[in-house]
Formats: sequence, structure tokens, C-alpha cells
Amino acid sequence: MDPQRQQSLWAIALENYRAALLTAQQGWHNVSVACSYYAVFTAMWVALGDPPGRRWEHGGIVERFAPGQWRTPSAPIERELTRGIRRLYADRLAANYRAVQLLSLESTASLTTARHVLRLVSGAYSLPQGGMIL
Repeated sequence: MDPQRQQSLWAIALENYRAALLTAQQGWHNVSVACSYYAVFTAMWVALGDPPGRRWEHGGIVERFAPGQWRTPSAPIERELTRGIRRLYADRLAANYRAVQLLSLESTASLTTARHVLRLVSGAYSLPQGGMIL
């Protein structure tokens, strides 16, 4: 992935995170969880680079991200964070496709997961935090 594309995707990840924060503050927890998920998805994309096929699949990207081979030195992601990413994906599906009304608990957990992933990727690639404290 070229540096310009990496920066563009990173800006999108940060934008989704900011949107997740703002929507959680408004009590729009379903939207907040969805935005947190897309912040995480895009950050994982930045870490892994462009997909081997046409696009990253939602389930497959976590399987490629979790072993941590994109890190230097290579190190697996903490199991708790991997579980948090999977939980975030399940919550997003519940919110977007099963009309489950999520609560503050879910949006807070999703923001925590997103913050951890963004910190991890930002640190690995020395990416700017866009004035945010991650």
C-alpha cells in the first residue's frame, strides 16, 4: 500500500472513531457501535495493507490481523483484544441487521476496543492521531 493511500485510510479510521464518540454522547448507541466497528476495520486494513483478493471480508480481516505478523517484531494481538473485536462485529450485526437496540454498555465497550486497535496501529506505523488522545 502506498503512503498516500495509507494516510487516506487512516484519516477515515480516525473520522469513524470521532463519529463513534459523538454519537455515543448523543445516546445513539447503535450508530456509535457501527462507527467504532468501521474505525477498527479500517485500522486493520491500514495495518495489513491491501487485501490479497479484491477486498477484505469482515470475518477474514480479523483472522489475518490477530496473529500480528504485520507488527515488528511479529507478535500476536492480545486474546482479550481479539475477543473485543469479534464482540464489536457481533454487536454491529445485531444493531444493523437484527434491529437490536444497543445500550451505553455496548457503545462504551466498542469505543474501548476501537481506541486500543487505533493505538496499536498508530504506534506500529507512527501514524498521526489527528489531535486525538487515543
